[in-house]
Amino acid sequence: MSINLSEVQMAEVKRIVEKEFLIKAIVPTDDYLFINCFANRHKEIVYYHLFAENDTLIIRCYARVFDSLGLTIMIKSTAKKLFDYLVNQTGLKYTKYIENGVVWNF
Repeated sequence: MSINLSEVQMAEVKRIVEKEFLIKAIVPTDDYLFINCFANRHKEIVYYHLFAENDTLIIRCYARVFDSLGLTIMIKSTAKKLFDYLVNQTGLKYTKYIENGVVWNF
C-alpha cells in the first residue's frame, strides 16, 4: 500500500535523500513511493520503494553494492534517516528494510 504524504512531508523526504544522492525522480504510484536517485561519487543508480503493509513501514532498495562498502553505508544511512522521519510522521509501529532482496535490521 502506498504511503500518503503531504507536500511538506514529500519535501522533507526529498531533502533527506538529496543529502547523499542526486534525485532523478520521486513518483508516488498506487503501490509505493518510488525514488530514483544517483550516487555521483560511486556512479551508481539507486532505487528506493517506500510503502506500508500491516502497520509496517517498508523501504525496499535496489542498487549494485557488491563491491562498494561506501555506497552500502550511504544507502543504509539514508534509509535509516527516512525511517526515523517517516515513523514519526505516519505513526506506523514497525519497520523493515530490504536491500536487493535481503532483509536487514537496524
